[in-house]
Amino acid sequence: MKRSCILFGFMCTLLCKYVYGDAECHSCFTHCKTNKNGQIDSQRCDCIGEQMCLGRACFVKMEIFPGESTAIVQKGCVSDVPGDMEGCQYAGQYESVHCYCTGRLCNTREKLSNYNTRQLPTVECCECSEPHGDRCLEKKCLRQCRGNYCLIDFDGVEQGCGIGYSRLQSFLRTRNYANWQGHTTCARYQATESTLVHGCVCTNPTGSCNEMNKTRTFQVENVIERRKEDLIYCYSLHHKSKALIGQEVFKNSGTCEGQYCFISLTTSELMVESATFEENYEDHKEFIGISRPRYEILAGCLKVDDDKKVSVGCTTEFSRNLSEPLARHCICDSHLCNFYHLLTVDADTRKPIEDSRGEPNRSKGLMIVNLPSSNEAIATTTYFSTAIGISLIICLKMRLQIIN
Repeated sequence: MKRSCILFGFMCTLLCKYVYGDAECHSCFTHCKTNKNGQIDSQRCDCIGEQMCLGRACFVKMEIFPGESTAIVQKGCVSDVPGDMEGCQYAGQYESVHCYCTGRLCNTREKLSNYNTRQLPTVECCECSEPHGDRCLEKKCLRQCRGNYCLIDFDGVEQGCGIGYSRLQSFLRTRNYANWQGHTTCARYQATESTLVHGCVCTNPTGSCNEMNKTRTFQVENVIERRKEDLIYCYSLHHKSKALIGQEVFKNSGTCEGQYCFISLTTSELMVESATFEENYEDHKEFIGISRPRYEILAGCLKVDDDKKVSVGCTTEFSRNLSEPLARHCICDSHLCNFYHLLTVDADTRKPIEDSRGEPNRSKGLMIVNLPSSNEAIATTTYFSTAIGISLIICLKMRLQIIN
């Protein structure tokens, strides 16, 4: 009896943590005017609100719209901290600041140092843009710039500098960004022919690490030619809608090959609109920030230069609960694994897909276990189903008490 009580208590604690996460986070949305320097006054532009969510970590996102002198602040929960880097940092550009933290109600101005970004090492990079009329050089820099990382886009033929953390590492779900400081990361991923990303980011302290010829050679040898005999099929799809998207959109999907598959969902977009009606755009003086429903699914294939830079799994951002995400991004590693079920809490109802040997295809991260006999299984299932049900009820009551 004592052992059962201990087990019951442990299950209740474990289920609460698994279902609802470890931390309470502020969940709110606000907008404000930027100051004369185009920056956010963190004391004046902030929100707390009465709503909360429960997640593994908390976030604050600040987006600046320079043309409208308006900023948006959004807070909520996230399933994991990108790159294991807590604190605030620019997300590729000065107009976008993302903060992450763990701990109860940590996503406040006071606990995140007034949303000030951490100082990162700077590197010198090649800068060039053929779409803007430049003629990029193969072995030298046409111009140079300084940033926290260098980047290169082979398809668009562009080189430049990035501020803060690279969005590529966030897409790859790279763990511990600090481990890859001073390295080059290259990837190629696509959802359709018109949504293709083919490039690299680097932070080599010697400078000019995004030189065209050098990085193209690295990309070909370490991304395109790597694991050519060990590729998987992935769904290929890009769909936008103003309404909820169901799995029927996959009827129009194609396929592509990669080392990994991915699927991403966004359910809203941050934007500003005029607070008053004016005939001429230049007459608009006051703007408000809004979050407008906008659903978009991207599914496709991914190749990367090093498997250690990829983390299989899903990252979810939400403001209320996991079943209504703001965004969800998943990476998986088995044939046609990037199906709609990864975006929901529903089970995959498809018939198991067989590999080339005729065996059911499983993700490399899954374990196969031996099941008990039928009588033992029935007894165990009955016991644990009852215990889990009671545990969830208690957990739900605890959650309601926390929120209220």
